[in-house]
Parts: sequence; structure tokens; C-alpha cells
Amino acid sequence: MSWMVMLTQILLPVALLGWIAFYPAAGWLAWGLQVISVTAVLLGIGLAALWTMPPYWTPLVYGLVFVVIIVTHFVRRVHPGPGLWRTSATNTVLILIVAALGLLGGHLTWQAMKGRMLPDDEVVNIAPPFAPGHYLVAHGGSTPMVNVHLKTLDQTVERYRPWLGQSKALDIFRITRMGLHKEGWQPTDPGKYETFGAPVIAPCSGEVALVVDGIADMPVPDMDRDHMAGNYVAIDCGNFFVILAHLRQGSIAVATSDMVETGDILARMGNSGNSSEPHLHVHAQQGLPEDAPLSGKPLWLTINDQFLVRNDRLHVF
Repeated sequence: MSWMVMLTQILLPVALLGWIAFYPAAGWLAWGLQVISVTAVLLGIGLAALWTMPPYWTPLVYGLVFVVIIVTHFVRRVHPGPGLWRTSATNTVLILIVAALGLLGGHLTWQAMKGRMLPDDEVVNIAPPFAPGHYLVAHGGSTPMVNVHLKTLDQTVERYRPWLGQSKALDIFRITRMGLHKEGWQPTDPGKYETFGAPVIAPCSGEVALVVDGIADMPVPDMDRDHMAGNYVAIDCGNFFVILAHLRQGSIAVATSDMVETGDILARMGNSGNSSEPHLHVHAQQGLPEDAPLSGKPLWLTINDQFLVRNDRLHVF
């Protein structure tokens, strides 16, 4: 777990909850600003951050604790008390600092919520590209805040041009029922991750248009920037192509020109290419240019008619 995750997803929320529980401001205005600011920060972190470790349900626990604290204040009838602003100078400074953080939290919340809106562009739908199990969306949605792939839409940056097709992609982890996705503390062995080795299945019926294999799976968190997509399969689904990338070396079970049906096993999830940890990358595009296969026109993608955004979960049975 990186220091940034530790700070923003554990230390900061716990500190804010402790602050509002044990040092509530006196006076309606001071207490109200304290409550609103903490709410904005918790919402922003909860919606914009990627929750894998701590798991996805952690923000729900923070929210429940927050509600209990506020209700307790009212039941005890101690705070906020009479008047508008009767809190100490130290608490006043803290309220103003957290209010500034609350503005940032509000921005994060807006961008995360905006990212759930499917743009009015061309959209294609596929079946789930994975076997029965529990999955978490790491990157997905229509704003860069929740979907890092969108940066490659900027074709003024030359190095993004070969990767235009993946601009509206999804990155997906396999998780346990309890939301965990790895064994141990920051394991370097990709085999310690739930995703590694999980089956990848055809999300549509069509012809296998391209197969790339033979690229080694990387230890976590090393990335192979010479082979960005790693091992991958491209399927011609009719009027669009689906690309499934970062596959496990040597696991691809199909060859170019093979015909596949929805649900056929294609490969296994891996950690090849530009992948900081095992995950499945999936995107749809029009065209499969010979010189740069992943530079086709990007398409918005839904799975079982669901537009997926960061921290969304899929349960396949």
C-alpha cells in the first residue's frame, strides 16, 4: 500500500471522524461548516479514489460511522449548542483548513459523478469477458478523474497516437467476495493476486483478428513500457473490434482467423505489458490499423448494457 493510499484512504478519514466525534465545534455555524466540510471530503475520497486496499466497502463503513457520530451529537443535545460560532481558535483554524479540503472534495465528487454519465456518442455492448466470480472496475467512466485511459484522446501528444483506440477502456480486477484482491502486503509475485490466471472469455461472437503472445508477465509493480498492451487478443465482433489485453504469457488458446462464440475461453488474465498489477484491460474500437492496431476509433463500451465506472462491481454467476 503506497503512502498516498495510506494517507488519503485511512489516516485522513479516520482523523476527520475522530475530530468531529471528540472535538465538535460549538455554535450552529461552526458545527455546520465542520459537518459539511467533513462530508465533502469523505464523499470526494469515497467516489474518486480506487478502493482495492482498503477494500470497496471501507467508504461505506466511514459513512456509517459518520452518521452515528452526528446522530449521537443530536441525541446528547450537547452540540452544536446555542449561538453561531463559539468554538476555540484552534478548532476554528482546523475548520477553515478542512473547509478548503471540502472544496477539493466537492470537485472530486462532481468529477466522479459526471464520470457516471454515458456520453451521447456511439456505444457498443458486450457480454462479460470473464468467468463466474466477483470483479471490481479500477478505471472506467467518462471523466479522467475515474478513467485514466481518456488522456490518450489528446492526439496533440505524439506518443498517444498509437493508443487512441484504448481511450475509453475499462481496467478490471478479480476480487474475493469480501473485496480483497491479493495475498499479503504488496506482493511482487503476480500469482498472489486474485486476477492472475483467471479465465478470459469471448465477450462476443466473431473472428479472432489478431493475437500477440510471448511477452513476459512482470513482477509487481514493474511495467514493460516497450510492449504497452502486453499479450492481447483482438476479436472482430462485426462492426467493431474488442481488445483484451495484459494477458498471461502462454495462456492464449486461440489463433488469428479462429471463429469464436460468446463464452469461449480465450486466455487467462496476466500482468504483461504496461500493467502495475494483474488486471484485464478491455476496450472497443472501430478499425484495426496494421501499423498501429490499437489506434482505431475508440468506442464507449457497456457490459450487459451497464456503463461501468471506477469501483463498480460485477458479479458473474
